[in-house]
Amino acid sequence: MRKFARTISGVTPLAVMTAPMKCPGRCLYCPTYENAPHSYTPESPAVLRAKRFDYNARQQVEARLGTFAEMGHPTDKIELIIMGGTFLAQPVDYQYRFIKECYDGLNGATAASLEEAKRLNETAPNRCTGLCIETRPDWCGEAEIARMLEFGTTRVELGVQTLDDNIYRLVRRGHGVAEVVKATALLHEYGFKVYYHWMPGLPGSTPEKDLAMSQQLFTDEHFKPDGLKLYPTMVVEGTELERWYKEGRYRPYDDETMINLTVSIKSLVPKYVRISRVLRDIPSKFIVGGLKDSLRDIVRERMKQQGIECRCIRCREYGHRTYAGWETGEPRLVRLDYNAAGGKEIFLSFEDDKETLFGLLRLRIQSGPVPALGGEVNGGEAVIRELHIFGPEVPLTAKDSSAAQHKGLGKALLQEAERIAKVEFNAGRMVILSGTGAKEYYRVGAGYTSQGDYMVKSL
Repeated sequence: MRKFARTISGVTPLAVMTAPMKCPGRCLYCPTYENAPHSYTPESPAVLRAKRFDYNARQQVEARLGTFAEMGHPTDKIELIIMGGTFLAQPVDYQYRFIKECYDGLNGATAASLEEAKRLNETAPNRCTGLCIETRPDWCGEAEIARMLEFGTTRVELGVQTLDDNIYRLVRRGHGVAEVVKATALLHEYGFKVYYHWMPGLPGSTPEKDLAMSQQLFTDEHFKPDGLKLYPTMVVEGTELERWYKEGRYRPYDDETMINLTVSIKSLVPKYVRISRVLRDIPSKFIVGGLKDSLRDIVRERMKQQGIECRCIRCREYGHRTYAGWETGEPRLVRLDYNAAGGKEIFLSFEDDKETLFGLLRLRIQSGPVPALGGEVNGGEAVIRELHIFGPEVPLTAKDSSAAQHKGLGKALLQEAERIAKVEFNAGRMVILSGTGAKEYYRVGAGYTSQGDYMVKSL
């Protein structure tokens, strides 16, 4: 049966799980089963799928593509999501092989190298328009970023969890706030989208402290992520936190407290942020304390009762709103400017009068060139970190009068970004960190050329 919500944001997400390996972290809340990657349980849905193929990347990709096709989903715009502990801490040769095999699965052909696999994917039937990797802030330095660029990565999810060094020490996280600041700045400078994993309810925190730190996320220019995954702390079987829980050293927030806290967090999230999850996907049989059921519906209902609307990207997307029965109006261009990670961010979007979101573009202006490209730049360097049109996914060669894709909104956002960069900031060039499968769009439709791992255009 087709699940319309799966591709309602304009792409088809395809998650691939890496083989179980040791993680550099020793976090007391993290599941560490021998027969599952760190932070996952043996019966997590993605783990069960991966086990069927002995964690072989290509076979996982091909199986998911087959399932999507059977369900009637288009598969020409794939967002590839690499799951399984701290991928960038795994053996480097394994990383390259795993990513290449993912592309081979999308291409339906075995390439001689990762570069060849990426090149084939630019015009393949199943194109990787975005690639996401999860990592820790202390495993997100220059060397790791260089590899991610070679992989074709466009989005990075950082396991931030909190913004308190005392809590980090208590839960044995292995890094501090300084590493979060450094990783966030580097990722922005290189043009990645940046998501944070966020864990209210950790040992040493309180609801009041969690809310204050959530506010800090979007008021302190060192942070300001593009997206959040809200992971309320849960006590998972077999963890050190379970022992603390049984000894009375840790008590999770009761359900009502966590629901109210989540409502408060969602109510303060800016328009440029996407909340993509509100609870970890861990089977309830492994949870011995804390929330067990998804919060999304109950939080939405609670906010409705209180007259509060979440303004995050996901809650405003054209596809989600039309699916829920909203009436939408004509899209108009909207601009939001803010400072983050040492640069100026300009969030361009097409929205109607009710803030229904049809499409967005993230433009960054920074004083120096993108580090991976270097060279002399007249004026500021303009970097597009994301261009996305929402609504049900429309195949590359198709048209749909009821959809937002393939209507020229992306081209209009791109032209406005180029105008702003040139006229307002005297930028000499526009740089786009594009998914491998989206490069042809920029090359053929907008006059960009490949330079290293980026698409570049002189202004």
